[in-house]
Amino acid sequence: MCRKLSKIRQQKFALQNGNCRYCGQPMWSRCADTFMRDHGVSHRKARWFQCTAEHLRPVSDGGVTSDHNIAAACRFCNLTRHRAKVAATPQAYERKVRRRLREGRWMNLAPTAPGSTRAD
Repeated sequence: MCRKLSKIRQQKFALQNGNCRYCGQPMWSRCADTFMRDHGVSHRKARWFQCTAEHLRPVSDGGVTSDHNIAAACRFCNLTRHRAKVAATPQAYERKVRRRLREGRWMNLAPTAPGSTRAD
């Protein structure tokens, strides 16, 4: 199953042009060093943008590991979605993440405005 999940994750990463399903920001799959250099971020921050396999319907809710139930998501979005007792639907979660990005209240690769919080 691990190989299957890895293969699906890589396929979704390519289909999504290397962007997270939820926040739409670039992710890295194989080389954090290149990502760090290209985006001018620390290793600590780059770790949050590592590509993960996101189960759209969680395994705990009966979701399976298949190409229809997997999306590529950055580590930050994937982990944050599943912190709630009941995970939001992928569509609702994407709306929440995009709104928070616009408000400057989400992990962002772009520099933040003075006075806003930055998780780096």
